[in-house]
Amino acid sequence: MKLYSLVAAKKLVKDKSNLPKVSVLIAAYNEEKVIRETVETLLASEYPKDRFEVIVGSDNSKDKTHEIMQELAETDSRVKFYPFFERNGKPGVLNRIEEKAFGDVLVFCDSNILFDKNALMEMASLFADKRVGGVSGEIKLKKSKTGNQEGTYWRLESRIKDFEGKVGSLIGANGGMYAIRRELYWKYPVGETIQDDILMTLKVISAGFDFTYDTSAFSHEEPTATNEDEFKRKKRIQVSNLGTLRYVKEFLNPFAGFTAFALWSHKILRWFSPHLLLLVIFCNLFLLDYSSFFMLSIYSIAATINLAVLGYFFNAVGQRFLPFLLFYYFYGTLGALLAGSFKYYFRKTTATWEPTKRV
Repeated sequence: MKLYSLVAAKKLVKDKSNLPKVSVLIAAYNEEKVIRETVETLLASEYPKDRFEVIVGSDNSKDKTHEIMQELAETDSRVKFYPFFERNGKPGVLNRIEEKAFGDVLVFCDSNILFDKNALMEMASLFADKRVGGVSGEIKLKKSKTGNQEGTYWRLESRIKDFEGKVGSLIGANGGMYAIRRELYWKYPVGETIQDDILMTLKVISAGFDFTYDTSAFSHEEPTATNEDEFKRKKRIQVSNLGTLRYVKEFLNPFAGFTAFALWSHKILRWFSPHLLLLVIFCNLFLLDYSSFFMLSIYSIAATINLAVLGYFFNAVGQRFLPFLLFYYFYGTLGALLAGSFKYYFRKTTATWEPTKRV
């Protein structure tokens, strides 16, 4: 991936002299703890005040989200608030507030994401290049205080996204921070369980535009509060990942160009990694009588699982020994992916969501 990005990287030029109108879209549900800071941080952006707005749609929130947003909307005319009194899920809310937007560029933001003051300008200035259909910013996770190793994974994930973005084939923008041309917005199927950021990214690429990654446009996010919350989050995302595949069939042939190859190597193989591990275990058990190699393979897998169990217990008592934690995180992720897969297979899914608990 890195070698290909070095050879095929596209040179993009930013133009900050003629910035487009921007609409920031936020779908919120029970976000009273974070929504005020997120919106106020956006309003403090270094961007012409008459050329951007913040639109928040509430998916029938039951806490004080409505009161907070009504106050912000009354205080600053750039803030538009639309409360909805039935649950539609994030895609349904985005569909409805997109229709209210005035921007030539749509920026998608999660309720708990804090944009750097220059992030809007950095992303929007890339749309001066007519090849660019979408831009993802970089989300920086704050350091976890609970032993959660998501930050380690996230740094690797960001490197891969950067390589993909250099050739215009980013596979999955950071869902809490990305922008697209307004005319490329693809109406989400309401009521379906989908991963909106991956789906929108691939639809932009399918329309013939580049989707790039800009590390100079960044934001900050708190890590999940506990490993249990991270497990629930990954399980929910896996359900959405699998639900997305039916809408991107043109990329399911891994030999159909770089984007399809990147989708398989970066996403699909990871989504099905627990299935592959189970297949390896069953094959090794079946072949035990044929070679000692298969016995060694089983012992190796069992050893790493034991290290993961030790990581769980060490973390539970506040002793965070990194090698054990990494195996604990690895197998915890596989478990979440497998649990999410079974939830999807047995159709125990819903398009609505609960906000993830953060530190």
